[in-house]
Amino acid sequence: MGDATKSRLYPKIFFSILVFATLLLAFYIARPFLPALLTGAIIAYLSYPLYEKTLKRIKNRSIASLIVTILIILIFTLPLILVIGLVSKEAYATYNSINQHNLGTNFIRIVCKDESWLSCRTLKSFTGFLPKEDLDYYLQSSIEKITGFIINNVSNLAASIPSILLNFFVMVFVIYYLLIDGPSIARRIKNMLPLKEPHKQHVMDKFHDVTIAVFYGNISMAVLQGILGGIGFWLLGVPSPILWGFVMIIFALVPYFGAAVVWLPASLNLIFMGYLQNDSSATTRGIILGVYGLLIISSIDNLLKPRLIGRNGRVHPILVLIGVLGGLSLFGFIGLILGPVLLALLMTFVDIYEEEKAEMENYF
Repeated sequence: MGDATKSRLYPKIFFSILVFATLLLAFYIARPFLPALLTGAIIAYLSYPLYEKTLKRIKNRSIASLIVTILIILIFTLPLILVIGLVSKEAYATYNSINQHNLGTNFIRIVCKDESWLSCRTLKSFTGFLPKEDLDYYLQSSIEKITGFIINNVSNLAASIPSILLNFFVMVFVIYYLLIDGPSIARRIKNMLPLKEPHKQHVMDKFHDVTIAVFYGNISMAVLQGILGGIGFWLLGVPSPILWGFVMIIFALVPYFGAAVVWLPASLNLIFMGYLQNDSSATTRGIILGVYGLLIISSIDNLLKPRLIGRNGRVHPILVLIGVLGGLSLFGFIGLILGPVLLALLMTFVDIYEEEKAEMENYF
């Protein structure tokens, strides 16, 4: 190897090592805030059309970005405050009801005030083989474990509030500045892609289509679940069906738990009150609500969402399902969007490779 070649090669190797080391260090610096950064970037991208409309009226990029950012904060916080208030109120009422009835220590006596009651006959048909004291002990123990689990999780949530607020601040900060500088950043990313211009545009179009499809697919499914839940609550006589339908829309967007956070306690409450009041109608309605929630409200999300997103984003439903589940595991909440987008981009790169390979084969 000649001296001239070495003089050109060594700087390139050193520069490559330096870039790799810098990227690695930058990743470790940003890793604690990676979910917040990705969430802010996705939200900024999705809210950019609103920012453009606001900018036409305000004519000041900083003020327009601030207005849109404040609106996003309100969209995040107001429903959360409403839901926390409602759930806390219902949980407190249920807790008082349990204390008033002394449930768990005298369950058999409370339910079986009259041997002719349907609740008493039904309960004894399932628990007749257990000693009365054992059943009361197990019920009391279960209630204590559930209460301890709730208290422990609330304590963990309270302890993580500073971290949550810090990540929320980072997300808001990212949204504000990406709304202002987003187009120039997007152009730089597009120029950095080592692809032909048509392929670059193909990648950008796929990212746009899948991101929009996943976002609006999740919103559509949440609204549909809320409507179905509200209708079920109304038909089965659950109070405030419209309000709880709205709460169900909010929780339907939450990974893992979903709308079951609303309809399952409502179902158990009807069954519970039916036993206590010897109201077979309430018990029946509670069972129907549980079956309806499991087979209709929650199942429709798993059945329709992959097909809806796959059709609108032109991605196979299998990729959507794997992307959502894997994205949740890897990135958390934002993985709902990021997982399918990354798998769709992977398939786009595969398509580009196949096109380039076919051109090379034709050339030779």
